[in-house]
Amino acid sequence: MTYKRGVRVDAPIPFRWKLLAFGGALAVVPMSVFGWQATRITRDGVKTLTRELQISVAADVARTVGEELRAAQDGLDLVGRTLLDPQLAEGRAVEEALRLVAATEAIDHVGVFDREGQIIDTIHEQTVSTSLIPRRLSQAVRAEADASGVATGDIHRASDGVRVLLVVPLQVDGTVTGYAATMASLARVQERVELLDALRFRNDENALWIVDSAGSLLAHPDVARVAASSRASRVPVLETIRRGSQRHVTEASAEYTNSAGDAIVATVVGIPSRGWWVVAQQPVAIAYATLFSIERLFIFTAAASAVLAVAAAFFLSRRITRPIELLADFATDLAHRRFDRRITVATRDELAMLGDVMSAAARDLEESEHRIVREVEIRQDLGRYLPGELVEKVVRREHDMELGGRRREITVLFADVVAFTPLTERLSAEEVVALLNELFTMLTEIVFRHGGTIDKFIGDCVMAVWGAAGPHPDHARHALEAAEDMLTFLETSNVGWRSKLGITVQLAIGVNSGEAVVGNIGSETRMEFTAIGDVVNVAARLESIARPQQILVGAATRALGGDGFRTVDRGTRELSGHSEPIHVFELLP
Repeated sequence: MTYKRGVRVDAPIPFRWKLLAFGGALAVVPMSVFGWQATRITRDGVKTLTRELQISVAADVARTVGEELRAAQDGLDLVGRTLLDPQLAEGRAVEEALRLVAATEAIDHVGVFDREGQIIDTIHEQTVSTSLIPRRLSQAVRAEADASGVATGDIHRASDGVRVLLVVPLQVDGTVTGYAATMASLARVQERVELLDALRFRNDENALWIVDSAGSLLAHPDVARVAASSRASRVPVLETIRRGSQRHVTEASAEYTNSAGDAIVATVVGIPSRGWWVVAQQPVAIAYATLFSIERLFIFTAAASAVLAVAAAFFLSRRITRPIELLADFATDLAHRRFDRRITVATRDELAMLGDVMSAAARDLEESEHRIVREVEIRQDLGRYLPGELVEKVVRREHDMELGGRRREITVLFADVVAFTPLTERLSAEEVVALLNELFTMLTEIVFRHGGTIDKFIGDCVMAVWGAAGPHPDHARHALEAAEDMLTFLETSNVGWRSKLGITVQLAIGVNSGEAVVGNIGSETRMEFTAIGDVVNVAARLESIARPQQILVGAATRALGGDGFRTVDRGTRELSGHSEPIHVFELLP
């Protein structure tokens, strides 16, 4: 901040920076709000779509598992009913059962067990090893089969993939007499997992797999891991469901961080009838790649918009502030009374209109300035002919220009050059004019200095008046002081005139006070402001009887002038044209 004349003045913030800030905010704030809302909505949508995709893929795998095991179960039921069909001889029944095994894709062998779970016989294709069939069924498997109509047992990993023991009871008249079992292949499930992993997860080997209740892999994009009985990686949401209080939940999604520190979004879908789980998962960076792309696009768009907005605001501010700067400079010129300048703002808007108005104002002010100068010159010229106060009143239209006048107390002074004719005979006409001009100039200055006005010049005589243009309470005193200064001036000036022209100028001065009519005298086309009355005549007669360098004053002037002057009583005098004698005093400078 700065201080001007003791007052604190805060440094102004340039309008350009305000426009830049406003333009940037106008672009960034709405874009940020819109982007935040759009990103939030998109994030929710992408997360939902990701989970729905994972659920859809996992459910597809679970459905494939169910279809494969159900087909195997249906095959076992059909083979069992064939073996127990009383209408078929034993040999015929076995042949028919073998035909069914060969025709059913879901099974390639069947083991027949008695009520105690001991194997009785095996029906199988020639290419299938009988070693796949267990020698005995456990009590738990038999109990589950009796209760549910089907049971799932041990899992076997062979060269051709994972197989799971599937057992169904054999019933005669509602009584369980034995069991039919097969090691159902999950090869088609493995193929489905590989296919979906390639189609949906771009061959990510950790994206889709199946685990049993113990956590071992049953299907995985990497077949080697399944064959090696590898355990699945830790998925917190699955462990929570399996070990926690949410065992009834068969479907859930969550995000977690794996051991490598990568964020993972995972979905699990259960196969309740088997106790198995399908897991579909993806790294967040891949699953939400679309979201991140949108966010990057938004950030880039917002940054680009901000840059463009700031650039546009800068350009606009330049177009605005530059004319404002020009207008400010122009206003400064006007303040310094430089009215000859003009300004052109080519913005075709309100600033251009303001520039035109200010130029018009400058033109008007320039004309007014010229008028003022002319008026001053006119006043000065008029002051050469009329009293200064009268000139101001005429200019202000305060003076009545009608013929006539009003009575007013005034003091009149006449100063005449003594023996002027002999002087003109000794000097050339040019020297006489120069002498009179110099003399009258100084006498005029003396009159003005003492508040009087020059009424007129009469040849070599000057008539001055005090109190004519307006009331003047000390008009007599100022007139007497002016008369003294006139003689003092002559004492000094005569030294130069004697050396230059060889002459000495002397004045006879008469001063008188009284009432006169002051106003416009003459005609409608030519008039003169002057004073008319006996006071004027007496002053002129006093001047005519005064000796060189003598000041004669009337009794009224002596009385009004006060005690500050030295006067000598010269008695009464008979004046030409005046019926009564006048009491005359001489003023001693």
